[in-house]
Amino acid sequence: MSVRLSFDVYSCVRVYYRYADCKKCVEVCPVENTIILENDRIKVNYESCINCGACVGNCPTESFKIQGFDLVEFYTKFIEEDGNLISCKLNVPCLSALDESYLSAMCIEKQNDLVLDIKHCYNCSIGKQLDLIKANAEKANYILQSAGVDYRVELEEIGYEKEEKQENKRRAFLKMFVKQTASLAFWAVAEKLPIDEKEVGDKEFKNIVSEKVYPTKREILINALSKTNYEDKYFLVDKIDFSSDKWIDNYKCTNCSVCYNVCPTGALTPSDSKLKVLFSPSLCIKCRICHDVCPEKCIHLEEKLYISDFVSKKYKVLAEHVMIPCSECLVPFSYKGDTTVCPRCRQLEDELRDLLKIGD
Repeated sequence: MSVRLSFDVYSCVRVYYRYADCKKCVEVCPVENTIILENDRIKVNYESCINCGACVGNCPTESFKIQGFDLVEFYTKFIEEDGNLISCKLNVPCLSALDESYLSAMCIEKQNDLVLDIKHCYNCSIGKQLDLIKANAEKANYILQSAGVDYRVELEEIGYEKEEKQENKRRAFLKMFVKQTASLAFWAVAEKLPIDEKEVGDKEFKNIVSEKVYPTKREILINALSKTNYEDKYFLVDKIDFSSDKWIDNYKCTNCSVCYNVCPTGALTPSDSKLKVLFSPSLCIKCRICHDVCPEKCIHLEEKLYISDFVSKKYKVLAEHVMIPCSECLVPFSYKGDTTVCPRCRQLEDELRDLLKIGD
């Protein structure tokens, strides 16, 4: 059996931090026990996968791909052609494959409302995805509204059908992909077979410090928003899932480097001198890993993300440090102006005092 869905585990945010909160692929999959979280890792049961594409479009780091349906190719073709209708009977395997980034970008590029044909969703044989489709449309409309764009993503019960008679109505579109790939030699398909769990343990893992992920849909959204009149406009950070803006409590920050080393996309990065922590909302996917791993819990979300900061692709300084050698151990630490003893030595002194009190 050929496998049409592939999962690049080395692009998943859990490679960077195994306890990450992200499990969007699990949540959007319509077939129970097909994509699961096991031992803090994503596992895929390829045999039960129905290739709807929901995981492909909704994964923040685009770790999933499906043979026969390339989202970027679909997007490019759609904005070049006439028409604004998207239907599972016309041009996508399932409407759930399009998240807010693609939906809002298509509205902006087409300069028109986008119509999602949801009539087939009510009797869909592959799974109930209507709630996800509605949620993605609402998120896209919030992006459009915040950017001052008049176009919207509309949900309509059109019930589009092709003129020719279709066998097995819902799955006809997916069968087309099988025909397109049927002539491939087995070796061409074999590369996309599921990875054996034993082999995963032996494979060299991604260098999380230097190798970062840059999702294509981020570039698509930025290019679209850059064509709008976005000056002085912003997103409320608690209303968006695709990015954020942050601030760091500079007094608490120790310049430990953990946050930017595990950031999946490089949204957090050090300056050349290693004395500054820099941040770019253009790269942030709001995975919150940096918040989770920060030892001092000094990273916080801003209330607003200005669209100009999002589309600029520029870094801003979140924290800046002056490093001096500790007067006790001589190890450099971030000087805050109050003591020349590093936090580690101060902690050791406190522990010694506690031990001395025990003997009193």
